[in-house]
Amino acid sequence: MAKTAKNTKKYQKLTNFWAKFVNFFDAMLFPDNIKCIFCGRDINNFEEQPYCEKCAKKLVKNDGNRCRICDEKIENEAIICGRCQKQKRSFKRAYCPFIYEGIVRQSLLSYKMNNRRYLAKSYAKFIYNYIGEDFKNFDVITFVPMTKKKEKERSFNQSKLLAEELAKISNLKICKCLIKISETKEQKKLNFNERKKNLSNCFRIVNEKEIDDMRVLLVDDIITTCATMDTCSKLIAKYAKSVSVAGVARNILKDENKDD
Repeated sequence: MAKTAKNTKKYQKLTNFWAKFVNFFDAMLFPDNIKCIFCGRDINNFEEQPYCEKCAKKLVKNDGNRCRICDEKIENEAIICGRCQKQKRSFKRAYCPFIYEGIVRQSLLSYKMNNRRYLAKSYAKFIYNYIGEDFKNFDVITFVPMTKKKEKERSFNQSKLLAEELAKISNLKICKCLIKISETKEQKKLNFNERKKNLSNCFRIVNEKEIDDMRVLLVDDIITTCATMDTCSKLIAKYAKSVSVAGVARNILKDENKDD
């Protein structure tokens, strides 16, 4: 049994090594800053718009009337969604430029699971442009952590990389003020209350002096029920002046029976 586990670890290390090796030479031969981040077509104005016109028509942007707190789309004239009226948030406001479906969903999954780190730079620009003038309300950027084991398996923390790129664009300081001390079940099949219970006691605050009386922006890749953001924000808010959150995409719960 021990020998099998040892062999599995060796295989995983070898797989990760070759994945990095292939990605390195792929980037050398086929630069990412000339191709659409969604379909891979060559484009002429990557810095201005990192996706082609065909994909631009497929993008589902998080626009229109949205909740002033969680940034979820609202079908009526309300300014605060029903979930945020029922559930007090630990953060001040959320920002998500896209809806998590179609080409955005495929791209984000590829970013995380296929080690396409180069996408973080474009994602960060999307978030930065979406937040706009509100960036003046932040002093420091932080991110949702992973356990050491999970980060080693994936070889990087997608939320940390996003935060780092966002810090470069905004010229804000980045700090690590949270660690994840235990693994959790997959969140995607759980409702809000189950997600909160799942996340109970799995995060811990560190380097609290770096966020003392600061206006903090907490970054993750996807925001769904806000359970992760709520849990992390509650810990940060004990020391920070305020906490806002941001992600690349807002995942809308299709099942109305799943409470938020």
